[in-house]
Formats: sequence, C-alpha cells, structure tokens
Amino acid sequence: MFELLINKFLLITFFMCVLNFLKHTWGLLRGFMEEIPDKYEITSRDRFILGFSISYILTIIFTGFHI
Repeated sequence: MFELLINKFLLITFFMCVLNFLKHTWGLLRGFMEEIPDKYEITSRDRFILGFSISYILTIIFTGFHI
C-alpha cells in the first residue's frame, strides 16, 4: 500500500516536471518565432526548478518508476 502511494507521487511529480519543461520550451520557441526576437529571461528560482525538472525527467527515462 505504501509503495503504491509513493509510486503515484513519483508519477505525479514526473508529469509536473514534463509540464514545467514544456512551458519553458514553449516560451523559448515563441520568442524565436517573433519578428523581432526577444531575449528569454528566466529567474534563478525558475532556473533551479527547470534544472530539477530536466534531471528528474532524465532519471526517470533511464531508471524508471521504482523505489
């Protein structure tokens, strides 16, 4: 029972990381598609969360969901 709960938490965290990565990717691509490209600015907090998201996504890809 406890393992099932942890696995669900890990799955939800994975989807949140994917959504965060897609949000930043969309903002970057939208900036490039403008007629006059704008500089993509990101705060240090967002940079930390994006780095965590990317590392978590890569970890899940290579190891999978397990405790």
